[in-house]
Amino acid sequence: MSIRPVLVVAGLLLATAAAAEPLVYQLTDPAQKYRVELRFAQPPADSYESAPATVSLRDKTSGELLQTLDSPAAYATLKQDGSLSTGQAPMYGDQSALFFDDFNFDGEQDLALRNGSEGGYGGPSYDVYLFDPGTRRLQLSPAFSDLTRNGQLGMFDTDRQAQRLHTWSKSGCCWHQDASWKVENNLPLMVEERIEQGYTPAPEEGFMPRGYFNVTYRALVDGQWQEHSRLESPVSEAPQVFRGTLEGKIPVELWWQRQGEVLVGEVRYPRGGSGQPILLVGGDYETGSVTLVESGSHGEITGTWYVQTENNPQGKREAVWVQGAKRFNGMLQETPGKVAEDKLGPVADEQRSGRYLMRDAAEQRSAELILTLVPGTEPHALGSVDVSMRLERPGVAPLLMQQRVPLTASNLAIVWDPQTRRGYRLQLLKGALLMSGNYEYRDLRGTYVKQP
Repeated sequence: MSIRPVLVVAGLLLATAAAAEPLVYQLTDPAQKYRVELRFAQPPADSYESAPATVSLRDKTSGELLQTLDSPAAYATLKQDGSLSTGQAPMYGDQSALFFDDFNFDGEQDLALRNGSEGGYGGPSYDVYLFDPGTRRLQLSPAFSDLTRNGQLGMFDTDRQAQRLHTWSKSGCCWHQDASWKVENNLPLMVEERIEQGYTPAPEEGFMPRGYFNVTYRALVDGQWQEHSRLESPVSEAPQVFRGTLEGKIPVELWWQRQGEVLVGEVRYPRGGSGQPILLVGGDYETGSVTLVESGSHGEITGTWYVQTENNPQGKREAVWVQGAKRFNGMLQETPGKVAEDKLGPVADEQRSGRYLMRDAAEQRSAELILTLVPGTEPHALGSVDVSMRLERPGVAPLLMQQRVPLTASNLAIVWDPQTRRGYRLQLLKGALLMSGNYEYRDLRGTYVKQP
């Protein structure tokens, strides 16, 4: 991971006591070469407005003025303590006015100066100056400056170890690009690119869930671009954490994370049962609510939650827990809370194979599923899964099924006949899989819990 160098603020010389007075900051650079002065002759009204500014670079020891750089549209982005923010570039936050770094990896310190908002979505843009050993001065590089314009999301990142620059851009909610650049002949040259685009299933693609992305990878190898594409799992949203009670007296702690159409989480009853977390898997139920099915360690359904997605006037979520004839009303309060990272996000590739169980006492269905990953034979191929299943229901012979199913994405396998519109799908989750099916595959549906 690359680390952006941060300038050390030496002090604020003049505050905005009077609008007509210039605003001047004195700074030091990481290489300790300069005494740096950033001057706004006419200060901006606030940090969200631009104003012309001048950067003066003086010799650290002698104080001799070495160079001045002008920006017609600089920004005085401040930290909470009122000092100037430098060397910071959050992708969707306030980015700093100045960056010192070795952008072209020649061992010399360069400078990027904020100039306008010509990045993507009106984001920050920078004039990038490279140190010229011949003249011992900083020279404007239009090519490096362009890496902060033309749709890019602000200042690029510098990876010194790999000697790569990294840029990001996007268009709307569902198109994202990140790229890596090497420096060749003192110019940036793109060598890798990843484009992520939201995938919209065609009508004939039955059982294809929403939220997946078509990802294209490109790499420049020996002067030629090599490319491959694949579907990838939905973006995992930040988890939501709740505490509350059932019937006003049974404490409950609950969290879930949205992964496309699927919700994955846990519930815990601190004063009931074992007190251990119980797996939750579900999705959207009706407008304004979600459903979450509890599954025990052997795949047995222990209850179903129905939770409103909006707060009531008292700021709480109304909920109902159901198990057979039992029905408890609940109130949940969203609270700050942290969920262990190993419980979040998509399942790792090496954790997909295994034995899974499902038990639905209400419908008298039980199933055992053995899943074995079969690697692909071609580079970048997703491979397949061997599915071996036994489904038991009262009054009928067990259903035995063995099938090799190509992976649609790393966590998704679909069997679908477009003519009859019959089939099923497997969505692999951390510690479980969710199976959906219709017609003769309907009884296969449910949450299957992975066994140790």
